[in-house]
Amino acid sequence: MVGTAAGVVALGFNFLLRLGGIAAFPPESALSEFLKVIPASIEEPMVQQFGDFAGQLGLLIFSLVGAAIYGLFLIAYDRYGAKKAASAGLGRFEGLLAMGAVPWLVFGLVLFPIDGDAIFGTSSPFASSSQIWAFPFTLLLAQGVFAWTASLRYRPASATVAARVAQSRGLGRREFIEKGAIGVLVVVGALVGLGGIGQLFPSQVLPSGGGQPIDLQDAPAIFSDPRLASLVGFEVTPNDNFYRVAIDVIDPSVDASTWSLAVDGLVNTPRSYSIQDLQSFPEAGQYSTFECVSNVVNGNLISNAKWGGVKISDVLTNAGGVQGGAGYVVFYSVDGYSVGIPLAKAMMADSILAYSMNDQTLPVKHGYPLRAVIPGLYGMMSAKWVKRISVVGTVYEGYWQTRGWTNNATVYTETFIVVPTASTVSISQNGGSIIVAGYAFAGDRGVSKVEVSFDNGNTWEVAELKKPLSNLTWALWAYEWKPSSAGEYQMIARATDGSGAAQTPTPTNTFPNGATGYVGAVFQVTD
Repeated sequence: MVGTAAGVVALGFNFLLRLGGIAAFPPESALSEFLKVIPASIEEPMVQQFGDFAGQLGLLIFSLVGAAIYGLFLIAYDRYGAKKAASAGLGRFEGLLAMGAVPWLVFGLVLFPIDGDAIFGTSSPFASSSQIWAFPFTLLLAQGVFAWTASLRYRPASATVAARVAQSRGLGRREFIEKGAIGVLVVVGALVGLGGIGQLFPSQVLPSGGGQPIDLQDAPAIFSDPRLASLVGFEVTPNDNFYRVAIDVIDPSVDASTWSLAVDGLVNTPRSYSIQDLQSFPEAGQYSTFECVSNVVNGNLISNAKWGGVKISDVLTNAGGVQGGAGYVVFYSVDGYSVGIPLAKAMMADSILAYSMNDQTLPVKHGYPLRAVIPGLYGMMSAKWVKRISVVGTVYEGYWQTRGWTNNATVYTETFIVVPTASTVSISQNGGSIIVAGYAFAGDRGVSKVEVSFDNGNTWEVAELKKPLSNLTWALWAYEWKPSSAGEYQMIARATDGSGAAQTPTPTNTFPNGATGYVGAVFQVTD
């Protein structure tokens, strides 16, 4: 227990150093490597159940495993190393500090390189050339914290009484100085880490009720009904409520003053651009809905926002245009993520590199300073924290594609039921009227119709649609339902996209192409 408890303290301190950008964090690298090999059958339920918190939960689990490993190290030291340390005249703290060199070397020379972060994590995505020199020392400092904490309660079981006496003879002042030095460094390191703790929390909080004011002047009257206030109020998702799924537990921190976007590959004039360079291009702005390929039928991994930035086609044209044989555009991110899309898709007018979201600077957790916005495709194709765009001649399989996910990623037509929020509804309220409502999404194809059925699809009723904010967003729908009597009703809903193609009724799982099937809900209607 002493070793595990000391491991918790050491890892907690190491985590603060990680937030401050001056040390890699072993559980984070271990989790990253685990996610590369984990089957979709395990990964998918976690993402669907916990969304953005799945990674944080994973990091907590791996941190607890790391603390248990520290406990095992101390058990091994107690059995095989404590007596040798005592016979060598090492004090309790000194012996534990020497033992701490073992996890230091294991983490620094084995774990980090396995994950591709080089020795001691010096090539981690968050590392900068001005900091990486300190990584071996800060990781060693974390081991000093472990030794310091463990020495407060640890009493070797294997050392003889004489050895214990030898441990303490003449070493009090030396240990005091050593521990005091460790204490000073801990305080300094903690202050640095606390300065970066804001990465764990939203950078901004918008008022509830939506990111943009919604104009209902031309909308069907039903959308002014108070029962739809929450649905209408969130037609644009506030930045802080926008769903997030990423390969990172801790968002990459990018200094825009030194960041640049490289454009290379099959372009005639490879170039690099600062954020100011990109902002000097004609601004492209649009409302666009994002959905995760992991979103289940009627799931919540879908959001809508207003994006501002520059057309990808303008950037490629400025780089001299693409060469013959070009076929794919690949986005590389600062966190090691990559994904490719067909050149024809990248050159479409609504494919942009965004630096603003809902008229605010792009938040860190959504890709600051620059992210791709590729309408019509699932969110995994819109890379965040983009640092490089490369035009290539062949199909490119990115991070998720090499793990079996689709490289087509065209969004399926889907319908979502949001209102009512309760499964039991009363027909004695509102004159026997019950409003059922939600939104439908068909990528960049738009939505032309939503229908609902209360008799297992034998008959269908057409719902009313609110004009969407663009042909790239979800469309709100609503239907005023007047059941004739109390009882249990099963409702299903379906949509038709802008091309006239109906939503498929066939249910499929999310892996590998995204979920399909009609959405259903069961309501218990009371008098």
